[in-house]
Amino acid sequence: MKDKLATGATGASGGSGAWRPWTVWVPSGIGFAWSALLLVGYAIAEVMASWDTPMPGRGWLGAGAIGQCVLAAITLVVLVVGVKRPYWRRAVAVTAWMIIPVGMAWFVLAGRLVARS
Repeated sequence: MKDKLATGATGASGGSGAWRPWTVWVPSGIGFAWSALLLVGYAIAEVMASWDTPMPGRGWLGAGAIGQCVLAAITLVVLVVGVKRPYWRRAVAVTAWMIIPVGMAWFVLAGRLVARS
């Protein structure tokens, strides 16, 4: 058992030391879905902001939506890099997981900018 732990044959890495593909697919899929859900949130906020009298800070919603599209594109690039380069999967997995809180922070920032305008 000790030899298996020393060689890295358990956990996220296989026998070769490179992380397995699911360590990239799972966070990339969740991150892409999260960006898509936040884009729906931006669309709903845009409709609500222009319902009767347009809010003065509506432009920030467009900037926020563009930022979410950029994060979704980064997620796809990270997925491709992680699939093609097995030894980069650790950094790619961390990057893919970090896209989720960054997307939420971007959403909150855009909402606060709209409210202050």
